[in-house]
Amino acid sequence: MARESKQLPTRSKRSSLRRIKTGRKIGRMVNAGLLLLLSATMLYPFIQILLKSFMTDTDIIEQNGILVWPSSWQIEGYKSIFASDSVYNVGHAFLVSIFVTAAMTLYQLTITTLAAYGLSKRKMPGKKWLYAFFIFTMYFGGGLIPYFILIRQLGLLNQIWVLIIPQFISVPNMLVMKSFFDNFPSEMIEAAKVDGASDFRIFVSVVLPLSKAVLATIALFIAVGVWNNWFTTMLFIQDPDLRPLAYVVQVIIDMSVGRNAQDGQTVQLIGKSIQYAAIIVSTVPIILVYPFLQKYFEKGVMIGSIKG
Repeated sequence: MARESKQLPTRSKRSSLRRIKTGRKIGRMVNAGLLLLLSATMLYPFIQILLKSFMTDTDIIEQNGILVWPSSWQIEGYKSIFASDSVYNVGHAFLVSIFVTAAMTLYQLTITTLAAYGLSKRKMPGKKWLYAFFIFTMYFGGGLIPYFILIRQLGLLNQIWVLIIPQFISVPNMLVMKSFFDNFPSEMIEAAKVDGASDFRIFVSVVLPLSKAVLATIALFIAVGVWNNWFTTMLFIQDPDLRPLAYVVQVIIDMSVGRNAQDGQTVQLIGKSIQYAAIIVSTVPIILVYPFLQKYFEKGVMIGSIKG
């Protein structure tokens, strides 16, 4: 009887462990299934656009279903948008986008980082007033017409610098970086001061090397926003040679369908394959950049949730 009483709890524990393990396996399978379904839902539109960019317009119209597959592969859409005499000028617009995105990311990231680090200092003169000023600009603006007049008076109208200089800081990104600097270990800064390092030296040699995660995350946010920005070009750029890729793609999409002046019927102005090829060309660069920043991005996405 004594042996049986000792074995009963052991069997009960084993059965409980089996149930726990079985429950964990089922939970992992359910999570994996949900993640696969979510991934498929997000990848499906991109894959369909990618496939359609290699199809003829006739195939696209005939295979107007949920799943499409090219009956014959072709790259005429890509040839059309990259041709030297192309009215779309995608090749030149692509180079303009690279220049504007790189310059804007470096420019805005530098100013945003300096502003966030300064506002994270408790003894900074006028800190409360500056902080309130930045918050105010998030909710209130001067309006589009005063902004256009200001750009014209500054001599930036129809200049490539109008896409870079006015957007010198992002207040939401600055607040994210400020929350990170607020929680930066003060012991490291004090140790550097004891060694005789100046404030700028501490910022460059101590703070920045340990802030790679937040810098990479904010840089990615800035780059994606600049790369997809076509509205500023529409307002201030008239020279076709200064227009970035996002604006050219937007024009291609807008011109894809028009109205016949005689009967008012819808007519196709630009081939579907050209539209899809332009979308792929504008999307791929951001997809290629992300893997290089992924390890920093995963660490940086949670920074904004830290209470400053």
